[in-house]
Amino acid sequence: MKKIKKYICYLIILSNVFILSGCSSQNQDELLQAKLQSEMQYFDSCITDMLNKANGLKLQNYQVSAEKIEEQTTGGESSQGSQSTGTQTGEQSGGASGKSQEEQQSSGSQQQSSGGESSYGQSSSQGGGQEEQDNVKYKMVENSVLTGERTPDWEGLTSDVESIYSDWSVVTLDLYKKNVDSQKILGFNTDLDELTKAIKDKDKAKTLTLLAKLYSYIPAYASEFSDNQMQTNLYKVKSNLFNAYAIIEQNNPEEVSKQLRLAEEEIVAMMNNMGSRNDNEYNVNKAYIILKDLQNSVDGESTDIFYLKYKNLIQELNVL
Repeated sequence: MKKIKKYICYLIILSNVFILSGCSSQNQDELLQAKLQSEMQYFDSCITDMLNKANGLKLQNYQVSAEKIEEQTTGGESSQGSQSTGTQTGEQSGGASGKSQEEQQSSGSQQQSSGGESSYGQSSSQGGGQEEQDNVKYKMVENSVLTGERTPDWEGLTSDVESIYSDWSVVTLDLYKKNVDSQKILGFNTDLDELTKAIKDKDKAKTLTLLAKLYSYIPAYASEFSDNQMQTNLYKVKSNLFNAYAIIEQNNPEEVSKQLRLAEEEIVAMMNNMGSRNDNEYNVNKAYIILKDLQNSVDGESTDIFYLKYKNLIQELNVL
């Protein structure tokens, strides 16, 4: 999401420059092309994220998990239990056994004067002299492909598709200004409506297929207005990869293999177009090796290995 926010800020700045500058028509055309390239990068990140959400996949290897721990203290004595939080491990709230009675009373009066806040967090008074304290325990949780549940994040997908609607109108105008094929622009609108219906109906298979189809418009647009052939080839690699990813569970290994072969052709084109000292040469070669390995996972009985290699490949492509 940080990457997406970065693109949004960049688009706002670029739009202001485009509007306020008194440049020549040639410079304005260059600014429009740069703006469109940033918009395509934004939708690349957005739709890629949605494709992963539709399968419950997370590209991050770890995530921070917060766990609420409730404690009860009776008569000023602590009952912490077996769980503790972060750097507070081994500490006790309220009076410890080694404290004098005077220290305990002083500690209690300080807690009352500060609105019932303890070193562990917020506490609220209850009847019978009991206090309930809420602690939060943070820990790193591994996002495992092999053991994790692939449940679609429908709430997140709903929010994302609504964001696309609000952003797409601006992109549409820019594409028309660059004389992009109007049928391709209208096609995105139609498929976006169908995607919204699929998400609302929680139809996972249709959602994946339509997301892959929406992504295919990105290289189609880029090929009409952009002179960055490497970037356009990268979009094509990812588009074919997403076409395979979207149908891997539909028992159609022939089509999956076909899409991965098309992805291979595009990544070979990237390798052939690179200069002798291209900074991305290592990453492109590594992505090619992972893609070849992914092709060997198509005919397997389990899709887990496919998803694991897909995650590694998409991480590598996102670096380019």
